[in-house]
Order: sequence, then C-alpha cells, then structure tokens
Amino acid sequence: MDYLISKTKGVNGSYYRVLSDVTVFDNIEEFDNARSYDDEYKLQEGEWFVVENFSTKEYCISLLRENFVPTSYSYMRREDYKKIDFVVSIQNDKYFLLQKITPSYLYSKRSMISWGNLQNPSDQARLLKEDNILVIKDTPDYIFVKDTDRLYFKNLNTITSIFNGINELYREATDDEVETFLSMDIINLESDFSKDQVKTANRRRIKEATERYNNFSTEQKNRIPNYISQYCPNLYDATTNRFRISNEKELTELLNTLNQRYYTTEIDGEKRLANSVTKL
Repeated sequence: MDYLISKTKGVNGSYYRVLSDVTVFDNIEEFDNARSYDDEYKLQEGEWFVVENFSTKEYCISLLRENFVPTSYSYMRREDYKKIDFVVSIQNDKYFLLQKITPSYLYSKRSMISWGNLQNPSDQARLLKEDNILVIKDTPDYIFVKDTDRLYFKNLNTITSIFNGINELYREATDDEVETFLSMDIINLESDFSKDQVKTANRRRIKEATERYNNFSTEQKNRIPNYISQYCPNLYDATTNRFRISNEKELTELLNTLNQRYYTTEIDGEKRLANSVTKL
C-alpha cells in the first residue's frame, strides 16, 4: 500500500499521514544518467545527481533510515496543512518521493476550469471551487530508493533545509584556503581586495582551481598567460608576471582560466565560456 506523509515546519515539526492507498506520482523516472554531485555541472535532460549510501549520512532523516510503520502516524488535520514543510510519497515499499512545499503550492481557495472526464467532446467544461489545497508537482524534487540506498535530486538548494548538513557536497573553499589562493605568487591584489570580498560561487571555483593548478607541470603553468590573453587580455601584467585582481569579476576571470572554461570553437572560431563540462 502506498502512503503520502507530511512533515510540518520547525525543529519540532511532526510527521502526519495525509493519504493512504493512493499513488501520488504515477511515473518514476529511470536513473541511468545519474552522476555524483558537482556544483559546477549543469544537468542535461533526464540526468540526476546521486548520493550513494545515503542512510549512513548524518544528514539523512529518520523517515528514510528507519522501517516505515504507517500506524505510527496520525492523519493530518485540515487546519495544519499550511504548516507543511515537505511531503513524502512512499510507493511500493521502495521509493520515497519527496517534494518541498513552499507557499506557492498552498491555496486557501481556488477556482479552476476543468475539461477532464468529459463524456463527449461537445460537453461543457466544469467550474471547480476548492479550498485548503496542496498542489503536487508531476515530478518530485528528490527520490530516495531504499533498496539501493541512493538519493537522487536535481537541485541541491531545494533540499538543504530538509537534510541539514547536505551542503557539505558543495566543494567550497574555506577562509584559509581562499587566503592561501589569493597569496599565490602569480596574483597581485589591488584596491584592498581580500578574502572577505570573495562570494560563494568563487569559493567553489577556488577549490577546483587550486587542485588543478597544483597538478599543472611547470610547462603548463607557463602557458597560462598566453591562454588568458586570448580571452581576458587586461588581466595579466607582463612586467610583474602576475595577474591583477581588484574585484570579484577579475577573480572570476582568473578562476575560469585556471579551470580552463574559456574555449574557441573549431569551425567558426567563436570564443565561448563553458558553464559546465563533462570529461570525455
């Protein structure tokens, strides 16, 4: 039997049963194109991020880790539906399909025109008036498969409030790592630019750029000025053999250089910036 469970907001929020013997999500996607999380990678159609051995993670919630016993949950009262933080559809004793609930999915009153279940094409549509509505999407935000102990998701930002600590998947540089990077002998900081001005996106890029740069050979490092001059000609100062960094934009340009995100198309010679890459 399938169930829909809700969790109310807050540290002390409770779980409730909303539906019994109802399958909420009809079609569960295949996960053939799942890949480990990479905050720089943009998912293509049909792709999912995956976390292996999810039940062993500290941020896994008890509902996914423990055996599900339906009778342990009382039914949710109508007056509590606006307190819902997320819902979980438990299907085939295997799939836990979760949807984050925001105010845009909750309606006190709503009028709708429906052409559904008409007997004849010429039949008139119907006006439906409902209240206390929770809207369920066609596709859940994340799916936990108990048999394989894997969590699949598309957007990490939608689940950080549910799985407290899952943002450790972000490969973000610490303050010390940022300061170490900015202190490299290839960088000349200007206009009092410091680690305090480095935003989250560049902290993630710094993590990758540092790893790449440290693995470059001397010959590869010597090729960086020529490479960057093709895309950001004003960033490198040949007199000091350093990159001038005075703001976040220039730091982004340097990081995109070290991470080799700039490229020129082979056929028409168009210069481009790759938002995400897949190693072949």
